[in-house]
Amino acid sequence: MTTFEIVLAFVFLLILIMVLGSVIGRRKSETKPKSSLYTQALNHILQGEYDVAIKELKSIIQKDTSHIEAYIKLGNILRKTGKLKPAVKVHQTLLYRQDISKLQKLEIMRNLVLDYIDLNEKGIALSVALNILDVEKKNVWALEKIWHLYRDLKKWNKASEFMEKVLHVRKEKNKRALAIYKVQEGLEKFENKAFHDARLIFRKAIRIEPQSEASYYYMAESYSKEKRDADAVEWWEKFAEIAPRKAWLIFPQLQKVLFNYGNFGKIEEFYLKILEIEPNDVRTITALASFYERKGFLSKASDLISDLIETNPSSVIAKIAYCKLLIALKRDREAGDVLTDILSRFNSINEVRCSNCGHIASEALWICPVCGTEDSFLD
Repeated sequence: MTTFEIVLAFVFLLILIMVLGSVIGRRKSETKPKSSLYTQALNHILQGEYDVAIKELKSIIQKDTSHIEAYIKLGNILRKTGKLKPAVKVHQTLLYRQDISKLQKLEIMRNLVLDYIDLNEKGIALSVALNILDVEKKNVWALEKIWHLYRDLKKWNKASEFMEKVLHVRKEKNKRALAIYKVQEGLEKFENKAFHDARLIFRKAIRIEPQSEASYYYMAESYSKEKRDADAVEWWEKFAEIAPRKAWLIFPQLQKVLFNYGNFGKIEEFYLKILEIEPNDVRTITALASFYERKGFLSKASDLISDLIETNPSSVIAKIAYCKLLIALKRDREAGDVLTDILSRFNSINEVRCSNCGHIASEALWICPVCGTEDSFLD
């Protein structure tokens, strides 16, 4: 090789190195700002500076339409700032792209579900959530959202189905919740006055969880609606056995039916049976005392209420029952004293709550010591 050829080759190599260096440098200068801009956008999101973040993300997308993460983040911020339809448009458009990974597709679909929930389009949100299962069959996030969406849409049968799937994946059990959902399913029939069909479903709820008292309650209600009083009483009694502390819910209906039939002994028996299980239940004692008063057994009623006042001196229910009895006994002055005592309890400050943050105080305050809000306790 001649000296000229060597020099020429050297010059060519030098030019090639300069050109390559220029190209690489330009690429670095183009890539670095994009990466840096995305990082800046994320920082602005963390700081809650959403308007700035939106501008930066739009700028990134204009320069690089393949930046899927920037699109997803943009849609999320649009939703967070209340721009729900634009958020849906961004996320929906991404699903038509062929260059997204499975993980990105799942994230886009999850965000689309949230977009539609915020738009109060729960039916569409449900459809998208169901489509997630086509991509990933046991996606727990989707299963749970589908369960909750069916629940919100009052499709109780499907809600139960997906609740069971979530519980199965988590290896958990919740028979009580499943029974309550089944009861809700029955109530759809109940509200349409299809009482027989409703009872068939309530019985299924009992098979799921025999201790779920809601099933017994509505079984009784369904019979009561059909004027089948004997059957209603039977199920009210079962309800009281399952949930003695909630038995007061059925006292008025049960007592009315039994009074109409003159079955006074059964009323007393019913209350005494509850008191065997819950001997200090205030509502049951006052109901029994009221029954005795109505029957004219004022001495029995007085003994019950006196004992109740001793064991529950702060119970307003007990004091009102006592006042009622005193009036029946024509002891009006004593009744007035009891009423005065009750009124004084309402006029004294035992507990006040801040209407802004919920802080509880035991004295009058005009500025909340927690949130600093003025006039939030005694407004």
